[in-house]
Amino acid sequence: MRNGENGLWLESWRTARAVVNAMSVTLKNFLRKPVTVQYPDVKREYPDRFRGILALTYDPKTAEENCIGCRLCEYVCPPQVIKVEMLKAEKRNYAKSFFLELYACEFCELCVQVCPTDAIIMMKSFDLATSDRRELLLDKDRLHQLGLMFEPSWATGEKLRIMQAPPKVERKAELGKKTGEEGTE
Repeated sequence: MRNGENGLWLESWRTARAVVNAMSVTLKNFLRKPVTVQYPDVKREYPDRFRGILALTYDPKTAEENCIGCRLCEYVCPPQVIKVEMLKAEKRNYAKSFFLELYACEFCELCVQVCPTDAIIMMKSFDLATSDRRELLLDKDRLHQLGLMFEPSWATGEKLRIMQAPPKVERKAELGKKTGEEGTE
């Protein structure tokens, strides 16, 4: 009977110690200043490398749309949420229609990386909350509006391609070393 009582007291002691530890964590957090942001009234500061919703851009010099309807973004999109129709013109091609199903987008940024004209970019916002999914089916005009409405992210296709490319200086140095080594042998 003595072992049973020791086991009961030991188990009671462990339970009480666990409750005190848990309550100490609760008490620390209860006295801490809250980090909640009152969202609609106070806008949160986004980090420099934040990448949010997608948008289409215009050329600032000519005021023409940058999209040439090449459909590379459509081909590379994993969930296949982009649909583009090309319109051929005399000087250059245009996107006749451009649809993006934002509700199914993975935000993988592959469409931004492959765009040869930096026509599709990511913005520094995600503020498209809605109660109707149909409002997240974005056409070309709506995507252009988003491009004018929000601040663009740092990650355009050109910048991403430069960032991901191997350094050219090292390649030339390696080639010089290889040719020098071959001549000495």
